[in-house]
Amino acid sequence: MILVFGGTTEGKKVAGILEKAACPYYYSTKTNIDFQPGAYGIYRHGALTATQLQAFCKVHAVRAIVHASHPFATQLHATIYESAQTLSLPVLRYERNYPERLEHPLVKYCSSYTVAMSWLEQHPVKRLLALTGVQTIAPLTPYWQQHATIFRILPRESSLALAVQAGFPKEHLVQDMPGNDLQQELALIRQYDIDCILTKESGESGFLATKIQAALQSNIPILIIERPALPDTFITVSDEVSLLAGLNSVLS
Repeated sequence: MILVFGGTTEGKKVAGILEKAACPYYYSTKTNIDFQPGAYGIYRHGALTATQLQAFCKVHAVRAIVHASHPFATQLHATIYESAQTLSLPVLRYERNYPERLEHPLVKYCSSYTVAMSWLEQHPVKRLLALTGVQTIAPLTPYWQQHATIFRILPRESSLALAVQAGFPKEHLVQDMPGNDLQQELALIRQYDIDCILTKESGESGFLATKIQAALQSNIPILIIERPALPDTFITVSDEVSLLAGLNSVLS
């Protein structure tokens, strides 16, 4: 049995690969999403602590974990690492593609949100467009309470509820799916008179290249939070061949 942590484009790719290879697997996400497994998959949802994850792996005889969740799911990274170390389970990290980091005066990579906020304090902007996701609204409260900020969040009731819970004003929310439509991004920047973008190093699946291009065409800075480092014990794979080869290696 293989346990897949998904909820992303990469997670769906992994599920498709395992279905094709007739490998039994559990597909796990934090929240309940519209995921229909095939003949070899079983879907579950709900956050797991390290203790719960270890119990799940024991009960279901999990022999390998494929971690295909979001690169910024830092708590999940830690939970998987701790559990895998305790149970001596191999972890394959199905990684997304990332564009090469661009060296440009308007493109600024930041090691943390604290660094990004410090830059913004030193370089005040009229209106910030935050594309960092609804989960970052609460941590960034000290900034948006004092400075004009627009947050784009997913068009889901759960996302809206989190934003409202954090106290963020509804009129400053844009509920829309991210995409690779450059004209759509440029229109959003013009509509709200944005003069700086805050986003995450979310790779091609997060349409990072499109966001950067929109900032450059608009001649405004874009602050990019660098993706967190992963444990050295995770085995990186990025396609069907490397995933199946990795599974064959650790399960043989």
